[in-house]
Amino acid sequence: MAAAGCGIADFDIGQPVPEQMVSGTGIPGPLAALFPIPVSLDIGEKIKQQDTGPINSITMSSLELTITATDEPSGDTDDWSFLTQCDVSVESTKSGSTLPKVKIATIGAPGAVQTATFTVDESVNLKPYVDEGSKCDSACTGNAPADDVSYAGSANFTVHPL
Repeated sequence: MAAAGCGIADFDIGQPVPEQMVSGTGIPGPLAALFPIPVSLDIGEKIKQQDTGPINSITMSSLELTITATDEPSGDTDDWSFLTQCDVSVESTKSGSTLPKVKIATIGAPGAVQTATFTVDESVNLKPYVDEGSKCDSACTGNAPADDVSYAGSANFTVHPL
């Protein structure tokens, strides 16, 4: 499904990613569990606030996660060096949906940075997922951090009216 190109009536909608925490182990090692990156795609209400007319497509334009100070006690600094790969996918929450689960963003080994900037797949039309109700999840690999790491972020979407 290819999304329409940028048009004069296109508009962006931002969606905050609430603060989350990856549990540290004290002894770095493989992540015991994949940690979630909640990205709500319930942007229908924000779309209704715009006078757009019919919507052709919705695409993700950016996803960034930034380390927060919540789990950084005095003298501690955290970064994304524990992460080796993270893929974010969207799927329908409608019972019996025929929409496939599809990857919409990925990042590989961001390194010792405070902000992880994902590469998004702008060719994925999210409108059918928004119409049916959707949820995002992630599959992330790496080494568990030595201590707890908190993060928050933002996702941005471009709405392409007809």
